[in-house]
Parts: sequence; C-alpha cells; structure tokens
Amino acid sequence: MIVVVSDVHLAEKQNDAKVEKDDREFLEFLNHIKDDQLSDGGDLVILGDMVDFWRRDFAKALMDVEDAISVLASFKDDVKVHYVVGNHDYYMLKLKETLSDGFPFENVAEYVRLQEGGEKFFFTHGYQLEVLANPYYKSLTSYKCFAENLCLVGDDTGNAASKLWDTIQASKSILENLRRVPSDLSGTLKSMMEGPDERLCGRHEAALTIENLAKSRSRTIYLGMGIDEFLVYGHTHMPFHDEEYRVANVGSWNKSPCSMYNYMVIENGVVEPKVWV
Repeated sequence: MIVVVSDVHLAEKQNDAKVEKDDREFLEFLNHIKDDQLSDGGDLVILGDMVDFWRRDFAKALMDVEDAISVLASFKDDVKVHYVVGNHDYYMLKLKETLSDGFPFENVAEYVRLQEGGEKFFFTHGYQLEVLANPYYKSLTSYKCFAENLCLVGDDTGNAASKLWDTIQASKSILENLRRVPSDLSGTLKSMMEGPDERLCGRHEAALTIENLAKSRSRTIYLGMGIDEFLVYGHTHMPFHDEEYRVANVGSWNKSPCSMYNYMVIENGVVEPKVWV
C-alpha cells in the first residue's frame, strides 16, 4: 500500500487558529496511518510542501513541527517514508545532502518511482508544471534557485520575497550562475509568494494549462517519466483523478482552494482519493 499526502504547509503562520487546527489534524492523521493503513508496512509519500519555509524562518518552523517529524521518524522499518520536495520546502534537498545518513528521511528527492499492484507510479510535487505553464518565463533552473533562496530568507513577517529581492539588489550573487532571469525579477518573486487562487486562476488560466500538461503524453519529456507510469502530483491544491489519462492530483491539507484534508491511497494498483475526517 502507498499513502500519499501533499501540500500540508505546516507552521505556515504563527498564532493562527486555522493553521494550528490543520497541524493538529495532520499529526492525528500520521498516527492513524502508522497504526492502521501502514501497520503492516508500505510506503508513505510526502509529496512536497509539508513544511512552509517560504513564510517562516525555516529553523523556527522545524521546531514548531517537531511532533510531526518525530512521528515520521518513528515509522517501522517496513514503512519507507519518501520525502518529495516542493517549492516551499525545496531546501530539504540541501539539508539531506549536508546531513547525509544523519537525516531522518532516507529518500529525499524531486521525484519518486514506485510500483504497487503491478502498476508503475511517478510522484512529483508539480511546481515544474507551473513553470512550464508560465507564458513568459520557463526556466526551471532559475525557479529552483529562487525556491531554495526563498526558503532561506523566509521569516515570521511573511516578507521573504522582499528580503530576497533586497539581497539580490545588494550583491547579485544569486544570479551569477543563471543564464536567464525574468525581466521583472522583483515582480516574479512576489508572484511566487501568492496563493494558488491568485497565481493560477487569473487571465492566463495557468491551472488549466497545468492540468493539460499533466494529462499530456508529452510529459515523458518534460517530467522525465515513463510512458507506462501513472502521474501523481500536487502543488495546485486542486484535487482530481483521471484514469483515462493516468494522472491524479492529491489536493492539499485544507489549503485554499481546497476545503478538506485530502490524501490518497494506492492499493492493489488502484488509486483512491481520500478525505481525512
């Protein structure tokens, strides 16, 4: 069995009643699947943006979610926890690289391939699709660079984009290894910090483009997945499941525009969207 959850955004705000409730529900969810669905082993896929480093100082955010980290680290050896990074927790890749065997999650990556019930699955967060959906600027290298640096300059006032822009203005060091940068870099950074409602549902209909990209057989090129693999992603907070195109979006943990605690179970090769209640 594979259990998948995406876009939990733990600790995204301080002293916020909704965030605190969402975080408590996630902790209960982890304890439940540990003792129930995954009690006999399996795979747990954290499909990106579990912790929100863009809107918080990442060290403080990690301290705030220590209970969830402890539960994840306590899963039995026959349960493999896969941490697929999203844009808001992209720095997890660097932490894994730095700490190596001392890191609590063995598998931290931009994508994961798993088999279940004779079917092949490809898990990725999905920010890559938003980059491709951008009508003006499609540099994934630049996006990853900005994503990592937004994790590092995030603070408890939510001014990460402004702080990163100030850093770039002061030193330009972040841009040294990038061949292409957006013409309006400040505007790009601020746009990255907007929620899915603002970013994806405007006049360019990015959400629809992302869904079409996810369904296209050409995804084998821009995602590097096999033609026979079922795509599972998140990022947009907009759940859907399409067997014809062999693709599913997990949704989010009650983050706009979602209004439920979405997750997914894959058993005997069958994909089943779920809601934690």
